[in-house]
Amino acid sequence: MTGIPTVSDLAALTYETLAICCLAGFAAYDIRTRRVPNRALVFFCPVALASLPIHMQTAGASFHASLGFSLAGCATGFLILLSAALLSNGGTGVGGGDIKLAAATGFIYGPYRMLGILMIATLLSACAALIILCRRRGRTRPLSLPFVPFIAAGCLFTLIVSII
Repeated sequence: MTGIPTVSDLAALTYETLAICCLAGFAAYDIRTRRVPNRALVFFCPVALASLPIHMQTAGASFHASLGFSLAGCATGFLILLSAALLSNGGTGVGGGDIKLAAATGFIYGPYRMLGILMIATLLSACAALIILCRRRGRTRPLSLPFVPFIAAGCLFTLIVSII
């Protein structure tokens, strides 16, 4: 299971569409409240666990190989955003909900796609921050952006690339 797997069957495409719809719901809630609710994350876990049979079907891998792949993706998402939170000023850069959601998303997409998702999310959020900062010259209030919409956009982008 090396490289970026492509979405070549209807079951995998349907599953990834469901996952992105869930992430879009998280993104909408994050935009309104600047929070990722733990209750919703608990209900998202079975969706993430359902990725194991999909990985087994699309890659033709064993359960243990699929589980290892998913756990590596979980660790990738968790550790990258945890590192960003620990390196930020007072831990205000990335919230705990973002970290937990990235871990669950990494379980679905695996380590390689999760790296791509986080790179895309980071680039998009940096562009949005620059645009917002340029538009509000002179104001000294700190900038606060929800990160989940950018994670969802990264997932959507990787899905589109995998279809093409």
